[in-house]
Amino acid sequence: QSMVVLHVYLVRHGETDENRQGIVQGQLETNLNATGREQSQRMAQALKDVQFVHAFSAAAVMKVHPTLKWTVHPGLRERYLGELQGKKRSSAENPPSVEPLDQYVQRILQWWDRDLFDSEIVQQQFESDREEIRNVLVLGHGSYLSNLVKALGSQRGYDIELAGNGKAYNTGITIIEISDRHAIRGRMVQYSDVKHLDGMKEDVVKVNVDDIDKKAGRIQG
Repeated sequence: QSMVVLHVYLVRHGETDENRQGIVQGQLETNLNATGREQSQRMAQALKDVQFVHAFSAAAVMKVHPTLKWTVHPGLRERYLGELQGKKRSSAENPPSVEPLDQYVQRILQWWDRDLFDSEIVQQQFESDREEIRNVLVLGHGSYLSNLVKALGSQRGYDIELAGNGKAYNTGITIIEISDRHAIRGRMVQYSDVKHLDGMKEDVVKVNVDDIDKKAGRIQG
């Protein structure tokens, strides 16, 4: 039995113009706007005293820490939203070109199980015989991270409290605590915390149009 507790920090990227304008992004490559860059600087400041053993990112442009070891992983890519990408939504219905929700969620859980927890990087953390917390950073997309947390609750039985209805805000910081190397048990320490954005001129965008799916009962992103 390892004495190590792993804290997985799930952090959404900063704001883009598309986030602000309600344009569907899916797997399009978009850039942070000025608000997003300030959010990212504030998020980095909020996390500066956390010692991360490694970071996983959905894209090379998301790197926010010069000395941290990063793995850019394609398994973290956002849901493919087909013909909706680059457009504003006209309804909560998704056309057939959109990646099916059940396949998307299984892809997310496969990344969590195989690419994160079965990785040598994470497994090595549990080799210590000291009582300590080890920290891993995952920087990704809003729909992906919110669906990951929901699935950890509904399909893995993690204690995620009210996060099943929550939104992953830009640069929101979620922490999942894992106490065994096989990630069988887990609990949420905090969900999409954005205290570091207090005092900013622009309020955080509340609706994520990429995370609207009528079949899943989510019509408000």
